[in-house]
Amino acid sequence: MKKILKITLLLILFCNTSIAEDKKYSQKTCEEIYGAIGYFLKVADDHWKKTKDEDKAMKYSQTAANYTTVYQAFCK
Repeated sequence: MKKILKITLLLILFCNTSIAEDKKYSQKTCEEIYGAIGYFLKVADDHWKKTKDEDKAMKYSQTAANYTTVYQAFCK
């Protein structure tokens, strides 16, 4: 029974990835995401230099990292 379940799950996973469409964002959207990455990195750097508030600077930096992940997934 476990073998049948494993085979079924593997088939489902294989079928889902094999028929998935490659979704990409438009050029304009990708440019806006790219601009936002630069913006959040600049804000993180400026905030760190002015206040030395590590937590807030890290939040801006993490936001830039999250946007970078989206950019890599949907714009490259």
